Amino acid sequence: MKKLYLYDFDGTIIEGDSLIKFSYFSLSIPRFFKFWLLVFILIPFYSRSDLKQMFYSNFNEFNLDDFNSLCLDFYIKKLSKSIKKSFIDFMKNINEDSKVVVVSASISNYLKPWCDEMGFDLISTELEVIDGKLTGRFSTPNCNGKEKVRRIKEKYNLSEYNEIHVFGNSKGDLPMLELGTHKYYKFFK
Repeated sequence: MKKLYLYDFDGTIIEGDSLIKFSYFSLSIPRFFKFWLLVFILIPFYSRSDLKQMFYSNFNEFNLDDFNSLCLDFYIKKLSKSIKKSFIDFMKNINEDSKVVVVSASISNYLKPWCDEMGFDLISTELEVIDGKLTGRFSTPNCNGKEKVRRIKEKYNLSEYNEIHVFGNSKGDLPMLELGTHKYYKFFK
């Protein structure tokens, strides 16, 4: 019996929001507060995707290798310590032949090291890189809401799976949850 497990990341697998954690980790304290104050002022006028790109514009012209080193450092020092114990315990009961996919609006640069270590596939928002440097823009649409469903269907033939288990915790996960034969909302505490 083929099983597919689809997991949102922020708030589902980890406590809180990885973008907030990464911004605190990667920016100086004054730049961190300046950025988030600006977000709170602009949130009624811009999409979340636009606001996220605004954050990543802080790394415009950043060398990709240097940025990936920063992301790896973030994963090792902060992100790996944010994984919910209930998620880790649950994963111990998953058959090894099941396909496990993290589907996240967060960027692959800091999710991929963990997914690789865990043996998970990853579908996420990707940053644009030109000539080895970040542009501060996305190369893919922000992987949230209906975009999660589009990207899942693009990568996997869902009819091949007898069971599809989907985990999420926010309204951005609701379209993805509709794909599931088994749906789990705010499952991990």
